[in-house]
Amino acid sequence: MNYGFVPTYGTVADAPAEVRATFVRRVYGLFFVSVLVTILVSAFCAQQAIAATLMPMLLPLLIVQLVLGIIMAFTRRTTGLNIALFYLFSATEGMIIGPLMTLVSRVAPGVPLEAAVLTGAVFAGLSLYALQSGKDFSFLGGMLFVGLIALIVGGLVMMFVHVQALYTLYCIVGVLIFSGYVLYDTSAIMRRLYPGEEIVGAISLYLDLINLFWLILQLLMELQRRD
Repeated sequence: MNYGFVPTYGTVADAPAEVRATFVRRVYGLFFVSVLVTILVSAFCAQQAIAATLMPMLLPLLIVQLVLGIIMAFTRRTTGLNIALFYLFSATEGMIIGPLMTLVSRVAPGVPLEAAVLTGAVFAGLSLYALQSGKDFSFLGGMLFVGLIALIVGGLVMMFVHVQALYTLYCIVGVLIFSGYVLYDTSAIMRRLYPGEEIVGAISLYLDLINLFWLILQLLMELQRRD
C-alpha cells in the first residue's frame, strides 16, 4: 500500500470517485491507528510507577514532540518514514498524556474519561458532517488562523495571570476554534490534498483531536472547580 506522494491527478476532489474513497479510507486509517497508539501508550504510562518516572520528563518530551513535528513537515512525502515518525509522535503524546491523566484523576476523578468521550463525540460528529455534507469550509481558514494566534497569546498570558472566569472563556473559545479546525481540515482532505498525501490529512486530524481533548479537559476541570 503506497502512502507516498504520487500526484497522478490534481487534488483529490479532481480524482475519480474510487480514488477519492480510497484516499479518505487511508487518511482515517492512519488517523485511527495513531489515536490507538496514543491511547495504548498513555494507558501504559498512567501506571503509578511509570507516571512518577515520566513526570519530571514532560518538558523534554514536549521538546522531542516539537522536533518530531518539524522533521515530519520536511518528510511528509517520504514514504515509510513519514508514517513511522507520525506514530512515534503519537507515542510521545501518549507518554505525556498518561502521567498527566494520573495527576488529573487524583483531583478530578472521572474527568479524563468524560473529556475523552466528549472529545470523541464532538470530533466524530463534526468530521462526519463535513464529509457527508460535502460543504467547503475553506472560508474558515483565515478566521481560525487569527483565532489560533490569539489563543496562543492568551495561553501565554494565562501562565502569569489566572482569572477563573477569563480562563473558562479561554477554554470555551479554544474548543470552538479547534471544532472549526475539524470542519476545515476534514473539508481540506478532499479539496487541498493530492493523492498520496494521506499522511498530511491524518496528521491534521490528529492534531485537531488532541488539542480539542486538552481544551475540553481543562474546561471540564474548571467547571468542576466552580461546583
